[in-house]
Order: sequence, then structure tokens, then C-alpha cells
Amino acid sequence: MYFETLSQLTLYVDSIELEPSEQLMILVGDNSSEDVAELSDYLNGKNIKFFGGIYPSLLVGNKSKRSGFILQKYKPVYSGLVFPFIVDVDIKPEEIKGCTAIVLVDGLSSQMKDLVDTLYKKVGNCVTYIGSGAGFYDFVQRRCIFDNNGMYENALYVCIVKYTSYFAVEHGWKRFEGPFIATKTENNTLCCLDNYNAFDVYKSVIEDIERITLCKSDFFMFAKDHPFGIRKDDASIIVRDPIDVNENDEIICVADIPEGSEIYILKGDNDTLLASSMEIAEKCSKNAPPRYIPLLFDCISRAMFLEDRFEEELSNIQNKLKYRVEGALSIGEIATLKSGEIEIHNKSTIVALLA
Repeated sequence: MYFETLSQLTLYVDSIELEPSEQLMILVGDNSSEDVAELSDYLNGKNIKFFGGIYPSLLVGNKSKRSGFILQKYKPVYSGLVFPFIVDVDIKPEEIKGCTAIVLVDGLSSQMKDLVDTLYKKVGNCVTYIGSGAGFYDFVQRRCIFDNNGMYENALYVCIVKYTSYFAVEHGWKRFEGPFIATKTENNTLCCLDNYNAFDVYKSVIEDIERITLCKSDFFMFAKDHPFGIRKDDASIIVRDPIDVNENDEIICVADIPEGSEIYILKGDNDTLLASSMEIAEKCSKNAPPRYIPLLFDCISRAMFLEDRFEEELSNIQNKLKYRVEGALSIGEIATLKSGEIEIHNKSTIVALLA
């Protein structure tokens, strides 16, 4: 449920009764981030359990909204914070088998992979993972994950619920140049491709494609059109979003680049990206149960790439589903692979139907 203002949200919460075992998930548009402290004080004053994340924008139906709040109510089997290599999950696999794990994580953390791996090593493949990277529209890392006890950066929050998930994830990007080998990486920093400086290799390719001179100052303007693709063992491509260049001319990405992996530079256009959202909508509508809660996480750089046509992507999805779609623009998307493993995606769209 979407609320434009904090007062609207508090009026709604005042009107409902919550069981002690129930918890509120609250997604906050970054233009409303200054309200999180007041919101937390209000909910703590009513002894209501909650968790949430601050996002570049909220998605409501076919609209993107920089301010406001999305509230959803869950009765978790387990919920709690995860820090790199630190997690306190005291639950047996049989108690959560077939459940869905909703994951909110600091999308700009250099340890995003460590956070996700810490969770997976404890919980394993007995749940379906759905989630996203939180953060701010300006890509400056700040505290963006919160719960009853405060706000955090370099953290992950997981809420495991007794819902079956029907989900689809697609990106629409195509191989354009490569393969290259990621000969040196450090977490989410790509240092060398084929033993050459990563930015030099990328710069050469982009300048040849775009017929421009690529400078560090305008890196993201062109990089959003040409992400990296990591080839998986099954030949599928997982996208990595290059967002900045550091002082050593190394490329910083959203989420990790495994050292030794096969890397492509990708290219897409409005039609290929919109076709992927149509594919997601078709898959989900065909598998949709009679009643469900739809969750949408769509990458912020897809919205930047599609510009005025991003609303068309949202409409593609909403028009195929009978319940209003809610979610957020994300900095990294999280979903389960066919193998049951958890994966961080970039520049992708994830739709999940919880039933």
C-alpha cells in the first residue's frame, strides 16, 4: 500500500490491529528519507516491529515516485539483520522449506556479495530469494537499511515468510564485445581485463562504438548504455552495472565481479529492454495463482536508460497482473537461480508473486 506522506501512513497504522507476530516492511522513496527517524519513533512508540529500506524511487502501478512510503504486512518465520560474516539465524531447514526470503541490502556496499553469501551459507537453498539493493538516487552511500533498532549501511535485512513465490527475472541486454577475462578484481571493483587496465580497455571499446572521447567525469552517462555481462556455466549472462571509475582507473560496479570470470561488454536498446519486461509479465501472468501479492524490483539504471519510456515498462508489467504492483527502483536485484543458489543481478527486472 502506497502513502504519499508520513501522516497518511500513521493514520492508516492507527486504524489497523497488528498481531504480535506481524511485522511491517516499509520501502521509502529517498526524497522522504528525512522522515525515517520520525517514522521509527512513531512505530517504536506503538511497539510495532518493522524493517525497511530507502530507495531511489518507489514503483506504484505504472508510476515511479521519488517520495512516499510503501507498506506491506508480513508474519515472518524469521527476520533479522545480516552483516558481513555475521548472522544469527537459529532456525531448522525444515521449518523454512518452500518459504520466500525477502532480502533488502545496501546496494552500494562494496561487501554486497559478502552479505548475500553470509545469508546463503546459513539459510541455504531451501527458500526462494527475492530482493533488491537499497540506496539513494545520487549513488552516494549512506545508511539505507533500517529496523526498530536504527539505520545501517553495509548491512542486509532478511524476512522469511510462508509464501510460495512465482517469479521471473530478465534484462534484455545482448553481448556486444568480448569475451575478456577479469584477470584482477577486488569485490565490486574491476581492476584488469586481459591483464590490461580495465578502464583503458572499456574506454577503447566505448569510444569506438560511440565515436566520442570517454572521460572519467562523464563515465556513467555512457556506461549506463554498456554494462558488463558475466558468463555463467550454463552460458547465461548476469549483468554488472559499471557506475564509477576510481583514482587507479579501475571500474567500480554494483556487486562483485568474480576474478577469472568471462566478461562481455553488452549493448541494448529500448526495444530489447521493453521486450524483456513483456516476457516477465507473460511468464508471471501465466503462472499467477488466484490471489497473490506482487513485488517489483527494477534497476535504477534501466529507468535512466529508458527515460520517458520507463513508464511503458511499468505498464507492460501492470497490465498483465490483476493486483496493483508495488516495489522500488533498485541498485542491484536479488533472485534465486534454477540451481537454488542466490544471485545478485544488475540492470534487470524482477517480478515476484507471493501466494
